[in-house]
Amino acid sequence: MKQYIVIGAGRFGRSLAESLFNAGREVMLVDANEEIIQQMSEVLDNVAILDAADESALKSIGLGNFDVAIVAIGTDLRASIMATLVAKDLGVPYVISKAKDELQAHVLKKIGADKIILPEHDMGVKLAKALTFDNLVDFMELDEKHSIFEIRVPASWVGSTLKDLSVRNKFELNVTAIKRGDAFEVPVDPETIFQEGDVIVVAGNTKIIEKIALKIAQEEEGLF
Repeated sequence: MKQYIVIGAGRFGRSLAESLFNAGREVMLVDANEEIIQQMSEVLDNVAILDAADESALKSIGLGNFDVAIVAIGTDLRASIMATLVAKDLGVPYVISKAKDELQAHVLKKIGADKIILPEHDMGVKLAKALTFDNLVDFMELDEKHSIFEIRVPASWVGSTLKDLSVRNKFELNVTAIKRGDAFEVPVDPETIFQEGDVIVVAGNTKIIEKIALKIAQEEEGLF
């Protein structure tokens, strides 16, 4: 089983560590704030008080033994850089670093972070998408050009199948899954009849999917 370490116990770090723990993962949470770590010791099995900017302290907890390190420090650039550098130097296979802005993201990427996350930016993007596309359920960027969208099935699709609607030909849209309640149908049977409340999952070029999603939202009535 992979071992995770979350460096930084702000709201993001605490939430991440607790979610990993509740999912049955082995996770350690570290931070310099003694009060917060004391609180989290009642939730997590493995916590430690240390300064993320202290290289020797990071080495002392066996940082290099973890499979994934999440540097969840957004405000202290020095500590964020040090933790990321040390994690990479000690051979942690996958290092994820949180950034508060594009400048910090650029610096962390330059020093070797495998993945950069910008929580506030990502939430802003999600909110903008939700406000733009009334039928959007969820959205996740894969990279700068590709995304995964979960879109509510238009009322005009209910009672029809992908084959009936010729979705791929009409919209150049590849439906990778259908979500019905908590269950997913993967791959999608072209004969599956859409029901009210279904959600389609599509992955591909972000701009193309956005254009199609907007068209579906605007033309839902009488689309076919």
